[in-house]
Amino acid sequence: MHGPIAMPLLTSPVTSVRLFAVLSLGLLTGTALADTMPNMLTREAAVRWGLQNNPELAAIRQQHGISAAAVIIAETYPFNPVWEAKVRAASGPTSAGISNRVSNEHKLLMDVEVRHQGQYRRQAAGAALTRTDWEIAFQELSLAVRILRTFDAVIYQQNKLQLVEDTLRLNEAAAKDVSLLAQQGKLRAIDLILIRTEVNDIRGQLGPARVAYEKAWHELRRALGVADGNFTVQGTLEVSHAPDDTAALLATALEQRPDLHARQAAGAEAEARVRLALADRYGNPNVGPAYEYDPTRINLIGAQFTVPLPVLNTHRGEICQRVAERTRAALELRQAEVTIQQDLAAAQARLSAARHWVETYRTELLPELQKSLESTQKLFAAGEPSVDVLRILDVRRKLLKARDGYLDALYELRQARDDLSAAVGDLALAMDPEPESPSP
Repeated sequence: MHGPIAMPLLTSPVTSVRLFAVLSLGLLTGTALADTMPNMLTREAAVRWGLQNNPELAAIRQQHGISAAAVIIAETYPFNPVWEAKVRAASGPTSAGISNRVSNEHKLLMDVEVRHQGQYRRQAAGAALTRTDWEIAFQELSLAVRILRTFDAVIYQQNKLQLVEDTLRLNEAAAKDVSLLAQQGKLRAIDLILIRTEVNDIRGQLGPARVAYEKAWHELRRALGVADGNFTVQGTLEVSHAPDDTAALLATALEQRPDLHARQAAGAEAEARVRLALADRYGNPNVGPAYEYDPTRINLIGAQFTVPLPVLNTHRGEICQRVAERTRAALELRQAEVTIQQDLAAAQARLSAARHWVETYRTELLPELQKSLESTQKLFAAGEPSVDVLRILDVRRKLLKARDGYLDALYELRQARDDLSAAVGDLALAMDPEPESPSP
């Protein structure tokens, strides 16, 4: 088996189609895809692996071969010539003048398309192949965004679990200190009870955090297309600044969204099928040379024409169906354009709200709570009678809750970036080489 195929990261539908072509070529020529899972996966590496190895996507890509075969069918003339031969024994009275006892009649006939049906058929098949490729590109984009979401979920649940574990270790260490001070008579028995209660409360949170972490791993493996795998992930929930020029983003989305291109190709396909139905409404003449050697040894050489008479059936129903399909394709194209605008507006609104949420924690809540905890601990160490363990635990609990909320805000911001990437059709928007600042 060969190693991973080297190729640029999917950043546009055109690149996606090229990626599809490279992978299909590898399958057709016997080139194997990557079969060794890397020990460490970044976002980009996870997307590469999923696009190359997910079996669900590999099955979808086979639709290209089906559509390509339909193009070959359309380029092949649909009718074969028919040879009709009649060999008959001739007999009769002498007065009939029969001099040839074996009469022969031969015809070579074929249906002939005279209304450019082949041209329309090739146009429809070519548009169908284009539509299929763009639909595959859309599935590739959707899978890539799904991998990014599950990748971020793993990092999110990993940080949540780490926060619970760190909190548990911190409280267990504090419980030992409080127990020692209580034995020395410097603290009250209620302080020891409170710190032990806090430790037990955090222990109760450890189980759900581990379950959520394992569930996130399962979803990531499902998106990657692997049943298991001994690998880790590397990344952060921090994001860089995203472009916010709505007009530029909308123009990019209208240029790159593969589902929009698929609907455009579907419109061209439906138009070609309407023209084909109109061309077929009168049928095709059947023509060809004819030869007969009759019982009197006379050679009859000529041509035969058979023309259908469109009296009872003018294929009106088929034409109405194709016209309705063309109308539906036009409406679906309009729907796709509206959906892109809605997706972009929703992603930008979610991104703006999430960014404000993150900045509130980063610049206000977390620094203030950290200062409050430090001040409270200094007062407690200085022997301030109004400051006890209960107050320190309360401030610490609020700080840890704020850190947990900050993780929620970062995860929401990352999901909003994934939404923007999917809305524009550009995975580069979800790839952040450098974060704005480290997590507190």
